[in-house]
Amino acid sequence: MKKEEKDYFLKLLEKVKEKITKNLTYSREVIEEGIRGVPTHIADYGTDEFKKDLEVDLSNSESKILQAIDLAIKKIKDGKYGICEECGKQISKERLKAIPYARFCIKCQTEREKSGK
Repeated sequence: MKKEEKDYFLKLLEKVKEKITKNLTYSREVIEEGIRGVPTHIADYGTDEFKKDLEVDLSNSESKILQAIDLAIKKIKDGKYGICEECGKQISKERLKAIPYARFCIKCQTEREKSGK
């Protein structure tokens, strides 16, 4: 991968990481506020619990994406970015533009999903 491409993907990864970090900060604030707040009506309690559970699920998903982004940034620095962890082939630029933290090429990702990995 050329230096210009590495720089492009590094900036893209950092931009996605910043956006997710902001979302996580907001989610944590919502969760903390929900824990402190007491619903005034019993029907509100269910809604509050649903919102809290949703925020926790989103936070967990975004935390996993942050880990994948950090790994991708490390791979850029190590010269291993854009290489499928399963087959060792180059991941397409189109895939990396869509999912810059992708660890597998489309073929291997599809196989992993079919097998339940």
